[in-house]
Formats: sequence, structure tokens, C-alpha cells
Amino acid sequence: MPEYPEYLAAVVFAVGGVFSAWRAPHRFSTAVLFCLAVTSVGLGVAGRSAAAHPTIATVLAVAAVLLALVLGLLLLVDGALLVRRYGPQAALLATGAAGCAVLAVLGLNAVFHVVGGEAFGSLLVAVNAVAGYLTLLFLVFAGYVCVRGRSTPLPDTSHVVVLGAGLDGDRPGPLLARRLERALAIDAARASDAQRVVFVVSGGQGEDEVRSEAEAMADYLRGRGVPADQIVREDRSVNTGQNLRFSAALVDGTAPGHRATVVTSGFHVYRTTLLARRVGVSVHVVGAPTSPAYWLAATLREFAAVLWLDRLPLVGLSLLLTVPVATAVFEH
Repeated sequence: MPEYPEYLAAVVFAVGGVFSAWRAPHRFSTAVLFCLAVTSVGLGVAGRSAAAHPTIATVLAVAAVLLALVLGLLLLVDGALLVRRYGPQAALLATGAAGCAVLAVLGLNAVFHVVGGEAFGSLLVAVNAVAGYLTLLFLVFAGYVCVRGRSTPLPDTSHVVVLGAGLDGDRPGPLLARRLERALAIDAARASDAQRVVFVVSGGQGEDEVRSEAEAMADYLRGRGVPADQIVREDRSVNTGQNLRFSAALVDGTAPGHRATVVTSGFHVYRTTLLARRVGVSVHVVGAPTSPAYWLAATLREFAAVLWLDRLPLVGLSLLLTVPVATAVFEH
């Protein structure tokens, strides 16, 4: 058995990450492999530096605790504020629950420093490794969201597909209104070339909605001066995959050789891009701004959705973390 198995695992994960980045840089499995590598290195450093380099170990531990504390409090406070404003929705409750989970791990560490115990310590190594890995993965995903959410539209866009979101009564809610304003800005930029875009508004009628999202979006655009013949409705879709497929079919049937830009919220751009590849639709996705108060909760929801989207390969890769964790536990 190698003398430093955690470091060997880290090298294997890093090589796998490089290969994945070369073959399919858009896949989140690339980030998973690199996060596994970093977590493995962290386990090795934590297990071997405490005695040899106590100062370095202390600094790293304090930094990790502060990062976790800030993230946990942000999630908890953000979830509580959003629930108070919008009501007890599942995604908002999950944000607060995630914050509580992070703070609970910190509490376990504090209890261990008081109580001690070999079995408790071994359990804590495993808990910290899993929590650290998930936290790192979420932070990397948040970076993905920030970068992809700042994409710019294609310069020769002919069609702008606006993905639906919740309505406020019979009108677009704040999230959807921002998407429509982003689409209008793209059209305004094209107006200088004497070529206006065609708006494809995509969204069906939810069970709790009085009309289809496409109809509400079309009314909003007409109210902002867009001619009716510049708007195409897609009012059958009930999820993002259907948004993309049905809208693409509409555009392909009326404008062969088009150049389509899809507009959604910034936090939703990355998952929309993954879904577009999965359903075989060639589009460019750009993001509309999101309220800062809602961004963290929305990003956490997208994180869970992306993990579920590729659940089999991602869970399979994540289970490989048991190798360095088991090594660290047995050495503890």
C-alpha cells in the first residue's frame, strides 16, 4: 500500500479532471473530479501537518471554520428572509436547512474539542470530509454560475427565446420581467443594424397560474412597443427541456438558418446550457440579472438540480471519496 494514499488519490482525481476538461469542459463532472482531488489533499495535509507543522495546521483550520461559518450564516439568514417575504416554499426552506447543516457540522467539531474520544474523532473526520467536499463543490458551482451568467448574446442573433418563470397574478413576476427586459435590450442593440429580432416567448400555464406564461410575456412585450408580428408564442412547455425543444421546433419551422439566443436568469444559464446539449438544441444562452437576496437560494437550487441531472456519474465519482476518507479514518 502506498505511503501516502490520499495524495495518490488526489493525483488520480486531478488527472481525471484534466482529461474530462479536455474531452467535455462543459460537464460538471470535471469540477467534481478537481474537488475530489482538493479534498483528498486536504485530508492528507490535515492528517500529517498537525504534529509537524502545527502553525500551518491551525491557520488552515481557522480559515476553513470561518469560511464554513460565513456560508452557513448566509444560507440560514437568506433562507429566513426569503421565507418571511415569499412564504414557506420548498426551495427557500431548503436554503435555511442547508445553512443549519453547515452550522451543525461546526457544532460537532466544537463538541469534539470538549468531549474527545477516538470513535467520535474518526466519525468527525468522515463528516468533515463530506461536508468540506460538498461545500467546495457548491462554491465551484457558484463560480460556474457567475461566469456563465455573464455571457453576451450572439452578435447576429435573429431570434431571442425567453424562458418562462412564475407569474404575479396575470402579469410576469419580477424574475420573468428581468428576462424580458434583457431580451428587449438585445433587440435594441440589433435595431442599429436595421434588423429586429423575433421574440419567442416560451412557457405554458402552471396549475396555480391564471394564464400561460407565454401569453403574459407577449402582453408585456406589446406593452413595451414590440409589434405583434415580432412575437411568437410557445405555450405548451412545462419545464426547461420542453421550453428548448418546442421553441427550437417553432423557429426551425419558420426560419431555417437562424441564430438563436436564449434568455433566462443568470443563475439558470449553466443548467440551461447542459439541458440544451442533452436535448440536441444548438443555442447560445445568456442571463438576466437576479435580485441579490434571491441569488444564493436560486444558486443552491440549481446546484441540486445539476447534481440530479447527472446523478449517476456524479454519485459514482463522489463515492470514490471513500478511499481517502477511509485511509484518514484508519490513520486517525
